[in-house]
Amino acid sequence: MAKVYKAEFYITDMSNEFYSVDDLKEKIEESPTFRWSLVHVSDVKESEEFEWGNDLKINNIAAATEDYEEYFKKK
Repeated sequence: MAKVYKAEFYITDMSNEFYSVDDLKEKIEESPTFRWSLVHVSDVKESEEFEWGNDLKINNIAAATEDYEEYFKKK
């Protein structure tokens, strides 16, 4: 039996690994992690650029969704 999963997650690019939203989408869709499934990335939003620092709330594995959402309120 087949299933479809919808996942919402945040990716923090601290060192400019992604050239554009399309580049990010392509890397997710072609990731070997998903080699036995089909992945479609439908909606990507990006924040304004900001300085990365050790004291940021999102520089923590236990960061909450609200911590990430703060970067989208600033746009």
